[in-house]
Amino acid sequence: MCGIVGIVGDKATARAVVDGLKRLEYRGYDSAGMVLASNVGFEVKRISQDTSSVALLDDWVNAKEVEKVSAAMGHTRWATHGRPSEINAHPHLDCSNQFAVVHNGIVENYKEIRERLLKLGHEFASDTDTEVIVHLVEERFRLNNDVHQAVSEAFEELEGSMAVVVLNLKEPDSLYMMRRMAPLVIGTDLDNLFVASDVPALLDSVTTYFSVPEDTLITGSVRRGKVVLEPVPEVLEVDWDISKVDVGGYSDFMSKEIDEQPRALRDTLAGRVDKVGVISLDELKISPEELKTVQKIVIVGCGTSLHAGMVARYALEHFVRVPVEIEVSSEFRYRDPVLSPTTLVVGVSQSGETLDTMMALSEARASGARTLVISNVVGSSMARMADAVLYTRAGPEISVASTKTFVAQIGALEILALYLADLKRTLFPSEVQELIAKLNDVPNALSEAISSISDYEKTTQTLLGYERFYFIGRNVGYPVALEGALKLKEITYTPSEGYPAGELKHGPIAMIDDKAVVVAIASKSALYEKLLANVEEVRARGAKVVIVANEAPVDSKLRGDEVFLVPRVHQLFSPMVDVVPLQVMAHYISVSRGLDPDRPRNLAKTVTVE
Repeated sequence: MCGIVGIVGDKATARAVVDGLKRLEYRGYDSAGMVLASNVGFEVKRISQDTSSVALLDDWVNAKEVEKVSAAMGHTRWATHGRPSEINAHPHLDCSNQFAVVHNGIVENYKEIRERLLKLGHEFASDTDTEVIVHLVEERFRLNNDVHQAVSEAFEELEGSMAVVVLNLKEPDSLYMMRRMAPLVIGTDLDNLFVASDVPALLDSVTTYFSVPEDTLITGSVRRGKVVLEPVPEVLEVDWDISKVDVGGYSDFMSKEIDEQPRALRDTLAGRVDKVGVISLDELKISPEELKTVQKIVIVGCGTSLHAGMVARYALEHFVRVPVEIEVSSEFRYRDPVLSPTTLVVGVSQSGETLDTMMALSEARASGARTLVISNVVGSSMARMADAVLYTRAGPEISVASTKTFVAQIGALEILALYLADLKRTLFPSEVQELIAKLNDVPNALSEAISSISDYEKTTQTLLGYERFYFIGRNVGYPVALEGALKLKEITYTPSEGYPAGELKHGPIAMIDDKAVVVAIASKSALYEKLLANVEEVRARGAKVVIVANEAPVDSKLRGDEVFLVPRVHQLFSPMVDVVPLQVMAHYISVSRGLDPDRPRNLAKTVTVE
């Protein structure tokens, strides 16, 4: 949520900031702004026109023909405190117009700080929690006349998760950067300093990346053409390139990322098994002996990541023979979970910065449990705090609605299941090798499914008049049903729900009539016949039936059903293939309604607030 871009140095221009903000639009926002520092003072521009704010900021920069400035900072805001408006958009200035601040996250104790500052004579222009930061810096500076100390003391007083960048007009060659459980990355080239909320904003500008440590003030300066960072943070390895955040010849990022799924999965699986058949994780600070003692696995996640964890539950319990609990991250730490040193808590997050999941992992560590993270971002906050990491290697995902990271997350979790099964000897080594071979076949099956996209779109045309969708599945088909419903909700705003097919008679069937579409995940499995019996129940009540199957039921055409045919793979791996037509269906309906599938309303790609 929200986006920060800052620059100091020879390339310091409003244009560089706007270009960076454009690459952060996928994070979600409702207003945007920037501040330019020059020898005549600060110039601030704020725009509140929802998702067109950055485009209008771009127009302002072009019309002004802004030349090089000493420093520039930009921000895209996703409203939390105070409605979307120009006055609430960042950046914010202090009373003396000496300090400017941009901020992601939430200041939880902003009310008490604001009240105290008001009594001291500070005047506030906005309703945001962010503005207290800049006035607090001003107040601390008034007391000690030391900018570094003022910023550090102000940050220490703030409660909550956040990333903050402060610019001092009297030091336009420096930026003060801090973070606490929120993403912030520094980039440098030969003589320029950059800071941003996420790597894509900097991909074509920098040569070296650094991760900002938790609760540490980093001062970055450009002096006599040289970048100086104090203290020097840890170098961040980034292997993405600018072409991966460019839409290329596609109509939007979502269609591009659906198409990239075979490669994303193939890259995630590559190199996981060495020449002698030993599976490896990326970073493992837990000894094999400790992992052998694991008696329970808890998977925490939100949205699509939660659904990937639900898929993995079936594989972990089947292959490893340990009980697995699936937990919504935002609820986990508030219900006093029962954990122990023999519990492995797995946090699943595309960004590795999802605050709810990060807090769940903190709770797990405090309870003595071991932690493992599935993340798409190397060096993310969650990756650094966990005992073990397994990266998905899906590359940057720009569309808010996750597609390729869902498939890659499942792939990584299946590798984890086979790793633990091999370690605990719940499967014979030959069985593990056979399953790995079948898992390595899935990218080819994905390619085959993607080659049928035009067929899936043709089928989806028959569904355009319907306004209610219900997705049903059994076993691993159930989380696929949830994911299909989520995709449709996210980018088409259509009421859609996912259910275990056996639960129809316990309430949901009351909603089924001839105005409803029921999508059944019906790949061949031990529960195939039972699932088809559930399809009969909704068909008898007049619903339009769509079946996702790796073999069309014999009488489906006679009954007027629509069928999404997908290739057959191992049952526990089938969700990675079965989800493709559901992604395509949601995308097609979104575009047909004139909506933007990449940037759905009210949503953000990276959720860094509770």
